[in-house]
Amino acid sequence: MPQEMLQSVLDWESALLTADSFAAWLEAAANPPGAPDEELAVSLILADPTDELRHLTVGAGVLPQLAMPVAFVDSLEGRAPQLGVLHAPWCGEYRAADHDLLFQSSLCLTQLLMLPLRRGGRLIGTYSVGSCSAMPGLALAEAGLLGHVATVLSASVDRLVDRARLLRGSFSDPLTGWNSARYLQARLREEVARCQRYGGSVACLVVDVDRLQQVNDRHGQPAGDLVLREIAGRIESQVRASDATARIGSDEFGVVLPSTDGQQAIPLARRILAAVSRSTVGLGDGIELRLTVSMGIAAIEPARNADRKALADHLVANAVAAMHRAKERGGGAFEITP
Repeated sequence: MPQEMLQSVLDWESALLTADSFAAWLEAAANPPGAPDEELAVSLILADPTDELRHLTVGAGVLPQLAMPVAFVDSLEGRAPQLGVLHAPWCGEYRAADHDLLFQSSLCLTQLLMLPLRRGGRLIGTYSVGSCSAMPGLALAEAGLLGHVATVLSASVDRLVDRARLLRGSFSDPLTGWNSARYLQARLREEVARCQRYGGSVACLVVDVDRLQQVNDRHGQPAGDLVLREIAGRIESQVRASDATARIGSDEFGVVLPSTDGQQAIPLARRILAAVSRSTVGLGDGIELRLTVSMGIAAIEPARNADRKALADHLVANAVAAMHRAKERGGGAFEITP
């Protein structure tokens, strides 16, 4: 390999390793070293069965402005059977029947380089470069150097994922930026303790997005993610500054209402219903959805010596049960636990 090309590869690896965000990393990854006039298609596929990576990326606002196609899949084999046995860098002829699922490109590709991404000996993804003419310039590197490039890609992805987790923290939901279920429980226990000391009540509101699975099935998970973020914003526009909000399930949100009983929580429930249904949510390509939610309300005046965690768990369980009753009525409604 010419010295100039080797230096280009090393500079590229440095850009990958020092990227301080997914967006910066993807911008670097979208431009592998090679001839300036090469027509290339680049793609990244990551195994993400729990949706964590996708949510970390979406929550950071990265996906709408990607410099290259990124696919998050339940399993690599499900995307393309040959990916499950990719143990080393592979260069060869591009075959549409085998490789079309790697790219979202209109280019007429003829040659392909695939690099496996591994973590702890386990295959976690692939980085692929397709070319319209000769083999991509990066593929001209020696096998040992290509293996090193694959290792750098893997390590830099790992570093960015760990950084995103750290920034989001265990008390934050990566998709919506809301607090997590752990936070809600901690906040409820604090309010229970306050009521035990000073008297009064605390209410909990659980909001479930109606028919979200249908949105995912018909329009894809990115559309479902957009819906969740939009619903979160509409709920947040109605709560008080003293209330605490959290995402507590895949399509459920919770609101803690301090110094509030069940009847006092009803106006908030009505405002949320109105805010959600007032206007449609645009998914792009002219697709507009009118959404509804189901809500459950529960409240307690905790006894002074009762177990705080048990009371908090019981409060949430009652609100969830009321929410399910509202859903059984067809959604777009709320129920309150007596």
